[in-house]
Amino acid sequence: MRYSVPTLRRPTEAERAAAREAARADSATIIERYKARESLARIAADYRVTEPWLRLRFTEWGVPRRPLHESHAHRRPAGHIFRGRMPRRTRAEIKQAQHECADDRTVVIERYQAGESAARLARGYQVTPAWLAMQLETWGVQVRDRAAAAVVRGPGPRRPGARTL
Repeated sequence: MRYSVPTLRRPTEAERAAAREAARADSATIIERYKARESLARIAADYRVTEPWLRLRFTEWGVPRRPLHESHAHRRPAGHIFRGRMPRRTRAEIKQAQHECADDRTVVIERYQAGESAARLARGYQVTPAWLAMQLETWGVQVRDRAAAAVVRGPGPRRPGARTL
């Protein structure tokens, strides 16, 4: 069985010319929208003209182009890429954080045995999870593996509509 893909009808030359004339006639509104930080693509789509054509009109009308970095200002900040990693610190700062964690030994052990993850504890004390796991072993605490941690923590929230096996 053959599937037919619906094709979009391309505008005729007369329709394109009419859209361009409408855009030229409404140049004040277009410039105002652009200066109000509306995207060039959205304005072009609303007037049924192409982005390059509209960009040329902005040059023709004397509208300054926005800096390239401004187009990304609305996007999600890049902090999510680092996933909680800490900025570079000096050796003295690292040693200080490790001493603070070691000084709170009983609190760390209680929180870990209550089910809090080593990664969360490490973030709280600004030490690496590997260092904290090594300290827990040194202190005689039974370190959980990932499967045991999931049992202590529980399965977590279920997504609506998720299938069960």
